[in-house]
Amino acid sequence: MPHNTQHKKRTKLYHLHQRSPFTTSGRSIANERHPTRNEDNIIIDELGGLFAVFDGVGGSAAAEIASQTASHSTRRAWKRILTKERNRRKIYTFLEDCNQHDLCKVLEDLILEADEQVRTNGATRAHTDDLATTVALAAFCRQPDIHDYTMVYAHVGDSRIYLLRGEERIQRLTHDDGLLSKLIENQIVNEYHAFRIDQAMRADQLSDVEYNYFRLRGGITQALGGPIPPTIHTNKISVYPGDRILLCTDGIHDNLTDEEIEHVIRTNPRSSAARVLVESARERSHEDRSQTIRSKPDDMSAIVMTCRF
Repeated sequence: MPHNTQHKKRTKLYHLHQRSPFTTSGRSIANERHPTRNEDNIIIDELGGLFAVFDGVGGSAAAEIASQTASHSTRRAWKRILTKERNRRKIYTFLEDCNQHDLCKVLEDLILEADEQVRTNGATRAHTDDLATTVALAAFCRQPDIHDYTMVYAHVGDSRIYLLRGEERIQRLTHDDGLLSKLIENQIVNEYHAFRIDQAMRADQLSDVEYNYFRLRGGITQALGGPIPPTIHTNKISVYPGDRILLCTDGIHDNLTDEEIEHVIRTNPRSSAARVLVESARERSHEDRSQTIRSKPDDMSAIVMTCRF
């Protein structure tokens, strides 16, 4: 390719990324027990305003195929929506007017399509119908009258979305489809009790019953690719300059407490926060269980977006 052509393409790409209202960092690594097979998958589409993490369930090649299939399906479907939206505009960019779309419904349809792909094409590739994946997904659109942005988000399983705003404590926007949520739903524990169990560092902080809940907290109650279509949780929130948003799989939040996650995001550059989160979770996974009950080898994925518009 001629030098001038390469230079023009690099210049165009630079200016397109300057249009993005986010500074983004992302990192995904495989479990050290199967270093060549990463069962997580991530989407970072700054220009299209779409970000997602997927965590294949089951610890096998089928888990990797499940997360790959869901990720590819979601990318294709979002690009299809944006292509239809831009109406012959040459610039690929995120949705410009939140009011023209029911984005909660759009994301729900996106995830249902991914679920169908996992159960059909994914099952064919994996030679088994026993495959599934979690998803946490965030999409952005502009509020045209006030020039603010809205984040619409959806999730199934125990991959999470967090918001860190100003000097406020980090806020978990999603609720895991797992044991602790079921215990809250059945009024066996309250939200404060469940949070204390989930954030424990040592066994002596918990009773025997609580410790058993802690050990089982990673079991999820639904995922994409299961025998029935999932119940998809959706919501939306306005985002403002300086807001930091984290999407992560359970390899991050099982190893690190919410307080530790907040500290990493606050004290590291925007461009490296995801990498440091993954490195911190990997270090924790090496710790002996006599030091902490949180230590857990796993695939680990994080995306951190900082709003800078």
